[in-house]
Amino acid sequence: MTVELLTTVLVIVTAFYAWTTFRILKANERAIEVMKQQNDAFVRPYVNINTVIHPKHPMISLKITNEGKTPAKNLRLVIDKAFHQFGRDDENKNIANFPAFQEPIDCLPPGATLFFDLAQGFVIFGKDANPQKTPVKFSVKAVYSYAEKTVEEVTNIDLQPYLNSRSERNPIVEELGDIRKAIEGIKKN
Repeated sequence: MTVELLTTVLVIVTAFYAWTTFRILKANERAIEVMKQQNDAFVRPYVNINTVIHPKHPMISLKITNEGKTPAKNLRLVIDKAFHQFGRDDENKNIANFPAFQEPIDCLPPGATLFFDLAQGFVIFGKDANPQKTPVKFSVKAVYSYAEKTVEEVTNIDLQPYLNSRSERNPIVEELGDIRKAIEGIKKN
């Protein structure tokens, strides 16, 4: 009876160790998967699309930047509405027809930035504004690849918040402007 009892205890202990080992294995697999996801999030490209106001003049631009650590490959940009730079009727000024929005970009390296001037605030928001030429709301879709993965992101652009706002003042730029004016004044005398 003792041999049978010892065998039963041994089977129970072995089963417990097998169950515990299996749980440890599953926990390690989950930890490895989380580490892979964290590494992927750290090194992947991030194509950021936003708008900026230029200092010193009321120009609003569309800015597209790869803020990630690796290149965004085979980047395709699609704008959902026509946007004519500066409200011009010329189809050559329709951003949707620009090469960056018509052809894939083989590689947008980390830190690379594309700027597209949209228009001045008074063209977009003025009494003569044409929402068919300069819409205040549109979206840009970016589809790109990295490490055998494909990302599709849509950024909604809303220019309304820029109405009655201004760009940030840079005191260094203003001071340099004052110095330039002083030098010009000295040259004239």
